[in-house]
Amino acid sequence: MKIAVPTTQFNTVDEHFGHCEFYTVFTVENNEIKNSEIIQSPQGCGCKSNIASILHEMGVEVMLAGN
Repeated sequence: MKIAVPTTQFNTVDEHFGHCEFYTVFTVENNEIKNSEIIQSPQGCGCKSNIASILHEMGVEVMLAGN
């Protein structure tokens, strides 16, 4: 399973999906993180971009985000 989390340049969770700097995508197998990759957020508000479609195409099944 792949899980995306909005993050900042300091590798901390960004509480706002639409204004984060990056998305960290974790690959989880057998309840363990096997891999992580960082995806640059699109310019402007992420909620008005196609980032959800891009993450879905990458195999992301879950987005953990607030706001």
